[in-house]
Amino acid sequence: MASTLNKLAFTVRCCTLRIPPRSTSRLPPPPYRRFNSSYRRRDGASSKPSASFASTLDPEDRADYEALSPAEREAFEADAKRLNEYMTRRGVEAGIASEVASAAHAVAMENDPRDSEHQIIRPKRGSYLPMGEKDEYGTGDDPEFEEDDMSSTAHGELEQHREIREYARLAAWEMPLLSKLAKPFVPPAQDQPLRFRYTSYMGEQHPAENKVVLEFCPKDMPDLTEAQRTKLIKLVGVRYNPQTEIVKMSSEQFETQAQNKRYLGDLVDTLLAEAKDSSDMFEDIPLDFRHHKFKQKPKFPEHWRMTPERKQQLDATRRQRLLADRERAEQGKLIDGAKLIQQALKSPAYDAAPVMVEAQRETHGKGRIKEGRRRLR
Repeated sequence: MASTLNKLAFTVRCCTLRIPPRSTSRLPPPPYRRFNSSYRRRDGASSKPSASFASTLDPEDRADYEALSPAEREAFEADAKRLNEYMTRRGVEAGIASEVASAAHAVAMENDPRDSEHQIIRPKRGSYLPMGEKDEYGTGDDPEFEEDDMSSTAHGELEQHREIREYARLAAWEMPLLSKLAKPFVPPAQDQPLRFRYTSYMGEQHPAENKVVLEFCPKDMPDLTEAQRTKLIKLVGVRYNPQTEIVKMSSEQFETQAQNKRYLGDLVDTLLAEAKDSSDMFEDIPLDFRHHKFKQKPKFPEHWRMTPERKQQLDATRRQRLLADRERAEQGKLIDGAKLIQQALKSPAYDAAPVMVEAQRETHGKGRIKEGRRRLR
């Protein structure tokens, strides 16, 4: 509020105070003029219009001034001179500033934030809620819960259930329609060695959604000799995987996937052009694969595989074991575990008579030493 009143005071200082014309004069009031513009003094009074006075006016005021008659121009210049003399008096500007300050103070007192109407109602510090206390601010009691609505947690669960049902309807009625847009898979041709991979987050914004990954095999690049392929591998450096023989590069420096894809395509063209440059084939630089750690994958042993010979050997071993078990059964030497368990369950359990055992007393400190001496004696 104070800043607004200060601006108002500055505007009043800069504005021109209009002096109303005399009642006997029928001349129109002088047009608006900025206070910061001054008039040049003229030597002597003259009934003719002054060109120097017109040059000090604004374009709009000058147009109105030139439209006046000579008598009206003379009255206009006299009023302007009288206004200029009044505003340059000592104490006029201070009086205006005092009036503006008093008006600002009156407005500030009317909107005093310390007034009770503008105070924020807070409960007393002595209690968490003003229950059972006198209502000093007239806020009234809270309405009673009439058990006719659910809690906020229940509303959240209901909203989640509605969302699940909405996606279920999409899966049941709209997703089958996508089969009409399905296209058969066509494997890449021999002249398409580049493979691009994109990442989509199903409509959500993500910092990695503009990333594009490019993979290609140097052996699939057409019109390259063995020396040129070796130079291409040296150029790509650590992006070459010697175990899979695939070059992998990525780009996410641009805002869209199309720009990153175009950048990777141009980069591959540049690499191929450098690989075909026969001026320097990098023959003195050996291949360096120290950036890749070869991982040994465990393989199934060859002698464990089920071959026809191994299968016949296992069948012969099983037949020999069956014949040996049959011979033991005929001689009664074969032990049947199920029969032994049934016999153990049918036999009566042995209950030994309880034996009373005297409890030993424990001694601590010197008593233990004395008891040990007695036993020695």
